[in-house]
Amino acid sequence: MPGVGKSRRAPIGRGGESSDMRRPFSSYPVPETEYFERVLRHDPNSLTQLIAATSASLPPVRDLAARGLSLYAPWALLDAAWVSLARGRDSRPGATSADLHQILDLFLALDDPVTQEPEGMKRWEGYLQRATHHQGPWQEDAYAQLSRSIALLDQTPYPDDADDPLEVILPGWDHELLGCSLADYLGIVHLVWGCATAHPNPRRRGRFALDWLAVADYDQFDGLRSPAQVKTVLNRHFVTTKNKLRAAFPDDHDPLLRRYTHNPLRSSPLVGGVPGGYLVPVPAAVLGKATPLGLYYTGGDNKSEWGKAFTNDVGRLFERYVGRQLDLLLDAKIHPEVLVKISKKDKKKTIDFFVVFPDLVLLVEVKSTRPSEQLRLGGPDFTSLLLATPLKKAFEQINGSVDLLRSGKYPELADIPADRRMIGMVVTAELFHQINTPAYRAALPDTDIPVMVTSIAELEDAVTITSTSLAKLLCAADDAGVANLRQLFPQYEFLEHNAVLEQGWSAIPFARPCQPRSQDTAAAEPGSGPERRP
Repeated sequence: MPGVGKSRRAPIGRGGESSDMRRPFSSYPVPETEYFERVLRHDPNSLTQLIAATSASLPPVRDLAARGLSLYAPWALLDAAWVSLARGRDSRPGATSADLHQILDLFLALDDPVTQEPEGMKRWEGYLQRATHHQGPWQEDAYAQLSRSIALLDQTPYPDDADDPLEVILPGWDHELLGCSLADYLGIVHLVWGCATAHPNPRRRGRFALDWLAVADYDQFDGLRSPAQVKTVLNRHFVTTKNKLRAAFPDDHDPLLRRYTHNPLRSSPLVGGVPGGYLVPVPAAVLGKATPLGLYYTGGDNKSEWGKAFTNDVGRLFERYVGRQLDLLLDAKIHPEVLVKISKKDKKKTIDFFVVFPDLVLLVEVKSTRPSEQLRLGGPDFTSLLLATPLKKAFEQINGSVDLLRSGKYPELADIPADRRMIGMVVTAELFHQINTPAYRAALPDTDIPVMVTSIAELEDAVTITSTSLAKLLCAADDAGVANLRQLFPQYEFLEHNAVLEQGWSAIPFARPCQPRSQDTAAAEPGSGPERRP
């Protein structure tokens, strides 16, 4: 099996000159028809193989700009592959690296609804929503996301006698949904990604074939023991074909928004029916299948009763997972949700967790919610879109808990001090970009205390802070009016390990055992050993 560690990767493009990568070809805005014409000028087999080989040799997204490779973003490469496979015609001329450079330059200059909208703040707020939600998932820490999947769904205890029991995430759920254990599913993802990006033979990068594996490689899986078993899982969840992509391409799409909508190569990042094994146009897309969001969509088809139950169960587990993260704090006492008796007939639940520091009470409400496609597309009426999310209820829940606590009437809250500074935190499963900026906060209910919306990824880092207290970090963020906690992270030191994530990582085949991590690396690549973001 090829190694899955980091490799030194040379710049790509004409002559390997990074300055050439910066030279623009197109003036903004470019109509989608011009971009399509340029993509479809080439045989899809040739162009997508070039895209796959190019993508496999790229540095992490965070390093593209410094290397003069900004055009070669994974979302741009994946879009070009989608258009080529779905709309291209065989037997057209092959593509060169210069052709790909021009295609990606056109993609960067594609027209956007921002050019059609009147001047004003809402015009740019919509654009930022589209851009950040389109690009943000590609820049999240891969080590944390893969570790979180198994830590959340496999390692978070849930009592059998809970008042709100799990419905479908029960023993064997992963075999029913995925066709193998969750750990083996993540192992497949790690294996495909590693082979596609770091195969010793450069000509095989951007591809994956089961016959590359030795019999001994299957010993690393927990239950998968043969190429046939792995192939079944791959074909069920990862593989698409040109015919499927052609049949599903939206003919009535909005040319200004299509690229921001769901790319089917995100759901099925391997292309079958091509010589030499599976084609992997953008290996980073394979990792997305194993993130909590990828698994959420794999199991959460809300058109079925099983899918609805699955997403409900994920929400139940997510609340307890947040509790596991809070338990890592050494200078705080964690109090779970309290049921307060308001009257003889009326009882009211508080927020999910009170985190009591010596100088602060943090009120945490957990919402396993994700921004809808309409919100991600930056529609003009984001106020009503936000109010339709569980965030509205979370803000109201924090307000209600503050009122109960400050009233001093309820003995159930006697252990929670009411005389300290209070800050609220809504922890979400995915990042809501721009959510803490004034325009978006104005769309949500007013609160009696400062409230920050924080993604679980931010919290996982924040609970490992060492050079100060999380309480002081939260107060500093509130005093400075920062939009998210990560803005302040560079000022502080953190533990090398988040113990909950480390436990998850150690369960993934082909990732275990962990390798030492570098302190000066900003994010992690699976196979290189987990590394800190701050």
